[in-house]
Amino acid sequence: MEHPFLYEYLHPDFFPLARALSLSPDKYTEAKAEAERIQKEKAIPMIVEGIKPVHLKMSEFKLPVGDTIGTLKSNTAFYPVGIFSTDASFDAMKWYRGAKTEYLFDWFCKFVASLLEKQAIMVPQPVFKGNETFTFTVVCSEAKAKVDAWLLGYLVLPETMAEQPVIL
Repeated sequence: MEHPFLYEYLHPDFFPLARALSLSPDKYTEAKAEAERIQKEKAIPMIVEGIKPVHLKMSEFKLPVGDTIGTLKSNTAFYPVGIFSTDASFDAMKWYRGAKTEYLFDWFCKFVASLLEKQAIMVPQPVFKGNETFTFTVVCSEAKAKVDAWLLGYLVLPETMAEQPVIL
């Protein structure tokens, strides 16, 4: 039987969460600092939340296959750091700045579902801030509408926007 953690030793951009603290920058600290900056600058009470479907105008913890394009509302920030996946057909996630205007990088996600934790911190990690447009493309080896996977990370938003969409 193949060792389920083998891939992490072969690919430098893929880390199970157990190794994340020593290998990945602390995006939560960055998100908190951004929330404090906006709060001080604009006198708006700010919070940091984990990424939820409602934030991205979705209804369940599943990612749609294909392109998802969003423009952040003002006074928000988006810090995706990793993937939770139980879907072995989820191959990759491509990241772009704008409406696919500037390619950033791919997250290779194929083996996340085979990990015991079903989670992985990915690097590099994009950061998108208020009024900025981003695109992520979910690539799947099977023909289906959604993958059983979700983004791990943080959103900075005003307290009044808790549990609301942060994209236009």
